[in-house]
Amino acid sequence: MNFEDELDKSADTLDKIIWRKLVWTTSEASIKNAAELMHREGVSSVVIMENLVPVGIITDSDLRRVIADGIDVNLKLDEFLKHKPKRVATLVTADIHESLYDVLSKMLEHRIKHAIVMESERPISMVTIGDIAYSLSPFYVHYIIKLRKAKDLEEIKNIVSEFKGELITHAVKFSKKPELGRAGYFFETISRVVDTALKTIVDIRGGLPEGMVYAATGSWGRREQFLLTDRDTMAIYKESTFQNKNSIKSFVSRLEDSLDEAGLPPCQHGYTARNFIFEFNELSKLIEMWGDDPQKFAVKISLIADARALFGSSEMLERIKEKLVNKLHKNRLLLVQSLIYRPPELLFGLPKSFDLKSKLIAPLEYPIRALAITNKILSTSTTDRIESLRRNKIISDELSHTLLQTYNIIMRFKISSQLDSKHLLDFSSLTSVEKDLLKNAIKNIKFFQDYIERTFI
Repeated sequence: MNFEDELDKSADTLDKIIWRKLVWTTSEASIKNAAELMHREGVSSVVIMENLVPVGIITDSDLRRVIADGIDVNLKLDEFLKHKPKRVATLVTADIHESLYDVLSKMLEHRIKHAIVMESERPISMVTIGDIAYSLSPFYVHYIIKLRKAKDLEEIKNIVSEFKGELITHAVKFSKKPELGRAGYFFETISRVVDTALKTIVDIRGGLPEGMVYAATGSWGRREQFLLTDRDTMAIYKESTFQNKNSIKSFVSRLEDSLDEAGLPPCQHGYTARNFIFEFNELSKLIEMWGDDPQKFAVKISLIADARALFGSSEMLERIKEKLVNKLHKNRLLLVQSLIYRPPELLFGLPKSFDLKSKLIAPLEYPIRALAITNKILSTSTTDRIESLRRNKIISDELSHTLLQTYNIIMRFKISSQLDSKHLLDFSSLTSVEKDLLKNAIKNIKFFQDYIERTFI
């Protein structure tokens, strides 16, 4: 999604991102001296100076060439510069007030990864292509990097809280100007950040048992979670010994506690790996039973179908999901169950308010998921399921396009409602454009449900 402030980054200049001091040495120093300085300062390049004027640069890439070509590490830097390939620029500078895009273009033109930052014709710092890429990247990437560097749960909690605050800022802008982009951007952003938070917690906790898979499911599994609410998780393990079973259950329990502590709240209905944990063979048998009565076990079937592996044996989860779709192939009862939630009737006008999930989200998402399951489609997200149904000729290109548009509209209303902490959508508070969008979405959902009844039931 291209938010206005994301687009504004193109006008940012180097002074907005420069933070490190210039690391330099003289041309009389040796290659070995420069390598030691890089290591000591934690940088990937050293500027070579004569009388405080930059004359060249040595980088980590140069050091790899030194090793590969067998160059004497005691060679002085002034001699080393004479032996650099002519196609490689020995010195590229950028003014501190140059735009990031101009500096990036300069780097690409010269095929380099470092440039010396100048201010009033004096070298003051160094900028790398990584610095610029980081600054121009979507805002959530900054939080992913922060999370991967986090050392404890308290730090993760603070980063998650900071991310949530910035996410709300972006969401408010989007709710006022939806033309800025696609609603799914928010959900994909959240899932990537939450996935990273989880993996960092696992790294910190350690002791990952073998023979298990831990998965996100529900809205997190579908990448439709918003404002870090309603964490649905599950775990599957292969029981080889009694001790292994206890070790896995203890690990999962500690992990769930850590997620709570990090500010990622669990599902209010208890569908977390604390309770939703299965031995592989046991779950295989349960799927046989659930598949015999899909209307009774619709929720558990949906949680398996929505599951997305986060760490561990993803192959184990795929085998379970394959068993599920094979069991429910062409199952009409699952499709019937998916239509229990209906959109509001438009014949006499929309009600003043209605429940967003049961009247708008579920009437679209549930039949899409059921149609995917009964046609042996393993995709997890709603948009991927729509695309897979189209590719497999189960729905037409036109219907696929309509469903994707409808989904985006509904997710916009979901964002607006959750920003206001509301479960009910107040029709009377909408603008005339929003009312028209909503009515059109409801008509599309009704058409899709009727299509399923006519074609597959």
